[in-house]
Amino acid sequence: MFPAKWAKAAYLRFFCGSNNNYTYTSFAHMNSFSSLYWYRRRLLRAVSRFLRSASMNQCFPNLKPLHSNQLEKRKYVYSLAKSFSVIACTVICFSNSGHAKAQAQESSSELRGPLKLQDGVEKNSLSTPLTLYAAVTYADRNYPSIRKNRALEQAARKNVSVQKLNEYLPDSLFQYQEIMSSHNKISQVFFGSPVFPAMAGPGERGIDMSPIFYSGAGFSLDWAPLDFGLHKARINLSKTQSEQASAQFELSRFDVSVAVASAFLDLVEALEQVKAAELNLASFSQFRTIVDAQVNASLKPGADASLAEAQLANARNQVIRANLSRDLAIANLANAIGEGGKDLSINPAGFASDAPNNKFQQAAPLLDEVPILRSAKVAVKSAKAQRRILDKEYYPVFHFLGGVQTRGSGLALNGRERQSLGADGVFPVIPNYQAALVINWNFLDYYRLREQKRVQDQRIIAQEEDYKLILQNLKAENARAQARVKTAIQLAENMPVQVNAASLAVKQAEARYKTGLGSVAQVAEANTVLAQSRMQDALARVGIWRALLSVAAAHGDLKPFLAEAQRIQSKGI
Repeated sequence: MFPAKWAKAAYLRFFCGSNNNYTYTSFAHMNSFSSLYWYRRRLLRAVSRFLRSASMNQCFPNLKPLHSNQLEKRKYVYSLAKSFSVIACTVICFSNSGHAKAQAQESSSELRGPLKLQDGVEKNSLSTPLTLYAAVTYADRNYPSIRKNRALEQAARKNVSVQKLNEYLPDSLFQYQEIMSSHNKISQVFFGSPVFPAMAGPGERGIDMSPIFYSGAGFSLDWAPLDFGLHKARINLSKTQSEQASAQFELSRFDVSVAVASAFLDLVEALEQVKAAELNLASFSQFRTIVDAQVNASLKPGADASLAEAQLANARNQVIRANLSRDLAIANLANAIGEGGKDLSINPAGFASDAPNNKFQQAAPLLDEVPILRSAKVAVKSAKAQRRILDKEYYPVFHFLGGVQTRGSGLALNGRERQSLGADGVFPVIPNYQAALVINWNFLDYYRLREQKRVQDQRIIAQEEDYKLILQNLKAENARAQARVKTAIQLAENMPVQVNAASLAVKQAEARYKTGLGSVAQVAEANTVLAQSRMQDALARVGIWRALLSVAAAHGDLKPFLAEAQRIQSKGI
């Protein structure tokens, strides 16, 4: 063993380059076995330089009579340095392997974890009011069904490579057996069974229960590259299944985005209805003040005050119902973005005040790009790929077989005498090899495959009709959505007229009531019409956006809708 001062000096020379520099470093950077060779070489050179510079007579007094030649002395020093470097690097790396393994497991768990925003980004995204674009983007990153379909898409894509290996990689098997048994044989016939193992060679004359050793080791390969297109058909099926998973992933993203946009507009409508209900409450409260003044002055009967109080209570109930609708809309939006149960707020700027450019989605849609139609199209393609597999299954399959084995037996070839070759059969020492071509053809599969093809043909027809039905529904939905846009624009343009007329009617009814020309019922009716007009106006202003959302859903593309929403909201922020 080296003294402590020598080990310290070698360490400083290795890491610091000088014995006078006592700057210590950490071994944490040596937790990778890939850099073990480099560290070993560096440590080897450092220790060699140290041993050559040290006093050999002081360190190794017994070396002088054994190594009088300087060259032999240097070789010996180098061998010592080499041994020391191997031991040191091994101890260092294994001492840090536990830490490296823990870091690798932590890193791999982070990679395998769900795709989500960082904690700070996620917290900031929910603490600030969400815009429509931010809500859709957040849901696209965090909604569970999207993450699930993303994982399924990745699995289906990797499965294509797995299928290629399954089709073209030879089947291989290595086996070793060590057996001790008796060797008594009779003339008989048996079907193959693991209960009755096969016994090769002649048997003994009598019954002998003495143990005999048998052994065997070998491997075999089975490769079937020629199958008249069956391999390719199966790989194509896995590729279409990968396309189907990708289409399903895009469909889930689109459905979630539409659901988030719809929930966002529901919350905008709820907030506008709360504003309208509060305005109605203020109107009925002002009306009750007028009635109370008339009743207290004995100008009107007390029944008018009771009716005004009832109208005010009904307005309060409308505010309560509007608040309930707002809270439910918040819960629905939180659930739609993948954060069910959390409280959040939105930025409704622009949706109730600014009219969108309704011409950005009037072009004819590209229905082939709609996610649900694309998914149906890939389903038809997958059914046809399964049909092609049935077409290829009837052809014969060519198997190229090969193997190498070594065997051992405690019995001679006559089956009666013992032999000592291979330690009485304990070790396999007799070699053999095989190479063969085997052609398998199940010619009676013609009848089974014929019926399966008929079944698959009907499934293809069903998938094609499903595709046509979806295409027809999309065309009808596009026509309905365009009609909704036209109607929503007309309603939004006409609602201010209705609200202004209702407001004027309330003022006139209150003036007639003050002068004694009108009744309290007329004022209450005018206020009710005004309250309904305000509610309808709140829905009409957001109704244009909802109609445009239905057009975007029918077109299968939310990008123009989200871009217009972001433009409008950026003006109001």
